[in-house]
Parts: sequence; C-alpha cells; structure tokens
Amino acid sequence: MRTAVKPDVVLQYDPVQLLGTVIRIEEGGYCVVQCETTEWRVQRAASCLLAPGVGDTVLISGPVPQQTYLIAIIHQARPDTARLEIQGSMVIACPQGDISLQAGRTVALQGNEGLALDTTALRMRADKAECTVGELDYIGTGARVSVAAARLIGSGYEVVMDRISQVARQVFRITEDTEQVRAGRIDYQAEHTVRLHAQHTLLTGTDLVKVDADQIHMG
Repeated sequence: MRTAVKPDVVLQYDPVQLLGTVIRIEEGGYCVVQCETTEWRVQRAASCLLAPGVGDTVLISGPVPQQTYLIAIIHQARPDTARLEIQGSMVIACPQGDISLQAGRTVALQGNEGLALDTTALRMRADKAECTVGELDYIGTGARVSVAAARLIGSGYEVVMDRISQVARQVFRITEDTEQVRAGRIDYQAEHTVRLHAQHTLLTGTDLVKVDADQIHMG
C-alpha cells in the first residue's frame, strides 16, 4: 500500500544543475568539470553516449551533490570530431527496419580481436578494391569469377582437383627450366600440325613404339 505524502511536507534536498567546462579526463570514466570557481568530479551518465573531451561545455545534474552526473555535452571544443563511447558491449538493433551508415569521406571498421559478418546475402560494390591478408582460407560450395583480365603472381602455385577443364582460343606457356608430366595416359590431338623440336629429342617405349601415317619422312 502506498502512503501519500502530506501536502505540507517539504522534501529537503539540494539539487544540482550547472554548466561547466571539462578540464580533465580521469581513469574510470570520471570527468573533472570546472563550474565557475568549483571543480566537480563526476561520471558520465549512461544516456550520454557522446564521449566528452577537454574544453567541452557540459551540463551536470543530480538530486544532491554526491549524486551528480554529466548528462549532456552542450558544445564541443572540437566540433569536427565526435566519439560515441560506452563501458562494455553495445548492440545497435533495428528488428523491423534497416540500419544505414553514411560518410562523406571514409567509413572504417576496426576490431582489435576480430570482425565477423553473418548474413544471408552479402553484396559489395566498389570502383577499386585492395585486400591485404596474411593467410586466407575459403570454404564454400562454389565460386565464379568474371573478369576482363586476371594476373596471379607468387612463388608457388598448387592445385589439387578431381577434374580440371580448360577452354581457350590460344595458350602460351614458357618454362625456363624443367617441365614434367606424370600421367596414366596422355592423349594429344591436333587438327592440323603437331611439332616437337629440341637440340636432343628422345622417344622411347618399354614394349612398343608405333609410327603410322600415309607418308613417313626420316633423315
């Protein structure tokens, strides 16, 4: 049961509501605010997400001097820079709508331990992109790349596949040292001409070497 306060009862407290200037930021989220000739050591209220800076004009308020908080930043000493900051984790949620981040110049995402993206569909568009990764592991059911030109430069290249298919109008390859092929069967077929040339050419077979043509020229 609630007890009604009598009309003639006056609550005895001395509320605080002052404008001041931040002169110092201390550890633990405390700010030292200069209000005329008095310095107030206060914490930032949970609802004040904008992090104060030295020189900012702020509003401090509380029911008693012992419970005074920095509740708002009225004017920033550096209005070109703002920082939203809280102690602990933050979740920005919009269950029934969209969230959009826009910047006139650059949007930067930084995680000291990691950055995770989890979504049904991911779309990216850029006129130019640069990617620097120490190690990359890709796991997926398929990948399709459509480009006008592709260039791959590295010290080693290894492909392990059950089946490799290549279709090209022209293939040009240069091997400066040694090129080796190990296969169970090799089948080369050309519509017009096959040419093998070297300073020394060696053709051997364990059981059979067969040359078959309408004309055979040797010498």
